Amino acid sequence: MSEKKKKKQLSLPPALIILFIVLAFIVVLTWFVPVSTVTVNDAGEQVVHYNTMTGENGELIKNAGTQPAGIWDLFLAPIKGFQSGADVNFSILISGAFLAIINATGAIDAGIGALLKKLSGKKLIAILMFIFAMMGTVYGSCEELPAYALVLIPLCVTAGYDVVTGIMVLFGGAAIGNMASVVNPYATGAAVAAIGNSDLSLGTGIVMRMVLFIVMYIVGTLMVIRYAETVKKNKERSVIAGCTGIKDLRSGKEESGALPLNRRRVISLIIFGLMVLIIVLGYIPWSSIQLSDGKTMYDVVNYPAMWMMDHVPALGNFLGADKFTYLGDWYFDEFSIVFLIGSVLVALVNRMTLKDFVDNFIQGCCDLCSLTIIVAVSRGVSEIMGSSTEGMGITFVYWIQSALQDVPVWAFIVAAVIAYILVGLLPLGTSSASGITMPVLGAVAMALFAGSSIGTEAGQMLLVSAFTVGFNFWFVVYPNAPLMGTLELTNVPYERFLKLSIKFSTVLLLVGTVVMIVSPYLGLV
Repeated sequence: MSEKKKKKQLSLPPALIILFIVLAFIVVLTWFVPVSTVTVNDAGEQVVHYNTMTGENGELIKNAGTQPAGIWDLFLAPIKGFQSGADVNFSILISGAFLAIINATGAIDAGIGALLKKLSGKKLIAILMFIFAMMGTVYGSCEELPAYALVLIPLCVTAGYDVVTGIMVLFGGAAIGNMASVVNPYATGAAVAAIGNSDLSLGTGIVMRMVLFIVMYIVGTLMVIRYAETVKKNKERSVIAGCTGIKDLRSGKEESGALPLNRRRVISLIIFGLMVLIIVLGYIPWSSIQLSDGKTMYDVVNYPAMWMMDHVPALGNFLGADKFTYLGDWYFDEFSIVFLIGSVLVALVNRMTLKDFVDNFIQGCCDLCSLTIIVAVSRGVSEIMGSSTEGMGITFVYWIQSALQDVPVWAFIVAAVIAYILVGLLPLGTSSASGITMPVLGAVAMALFAGSSIGTEAGQMLLVSAFTVGFNFWFVVYPNAPLMGTLELTNVPYERFLKLSIKFSTVLLLVGTVVMIVSPYLGLV
């Protein structure tokens, strides 16, 4: 009985309660911390004015003091936060709706099943790891992974590898994607929303995140292939060598139970792939890529839309090209539009009834409603802290800037990664962790990089990537439910699996950190 009580005492409250406690603490601070203001000088540099506020006519009022918030402000903040984060919240809901619809068609399961039948050896490992990495980087794949183990692990064992190879392909691939989180709305998107800087979007720093994804995918895949080929040649080199009772899941039913990859499912997968491609194209900063004729890639990739409005305005107006946001300028609204159109197209292709479409659509939204509330409360913290130009948050920026003005970029990145490794030990999801930490650490990044050659936005996106890399270090290490469920399914001892997974995660962590450190010098952010 005493042991149960002890467990209850050590358990953390739900993430939403933690966030609200943080919000209440910030409200209390408003009674003691003065407000400050940021202005831009003639050189285009941001200057922080301590203990000042802007008057009605734009003048700076010195010795402004505090602006205390009360109980009304405490409960109003999440409401204001929901309003200011409406675009982020809708992108979360609509992506959940799309995933529910495409999962209802069985397209993803059938596609992976077809690959497993046609491929083997190194190609099988490389392609499957890429698929699961894409699932991780687009929508943070995690909870659904054990379902794929029932088909993937038997195929890996049949190919001459061990059970652990199949688990590493599955969870290692997803770990790579989650660590990069190129366009993951639940990690990168939630972190951007929590920072509260209106100049940030999923497109900010996307080149760096794509490089992160590519480099970590190559390194991670090579590590898994090396282990798999070693085990194939010598079974004694397996981390589970000598273990008894290992289940390889080869029951003879895994193929017969696989969904057929029919024409409709193929088209659905093509639609999903095109959606991901279009989203990435929309967020790439094309205007920063200069061409020899004085133009930029922005003019090239957006030429079709521009041409249509100039030469066929009637068709352009019918398609909405006059209101189309050009590629390179996309934000959360455009992300939502792509997923909304994709939901309709997948439903039409699979001849889904209106009732099934609505039921799956609403259910997908419902599954992610809790994330939208978390975003609202985290945005509420930013509301109390103030805007990016005035408020209590700017005072913290001033203090931090004064204390850390000589800290180099690499030290900030390393410190941020270590901090998020520690945060990753807490029972928090990515959205919750970013909501709790980003409002404050985002101010730290602003303080360090404001007025520098890197700039505030780039510095804050370095923080966001440090978050996704550090927090997801534990993806194949921490005994979370999906991983432990898969280990239990195969009877693989957790401590044996750790021998491989810790090496895998540590190497990815180091590689990701190095990429982030060199990114500012290579112009990737």
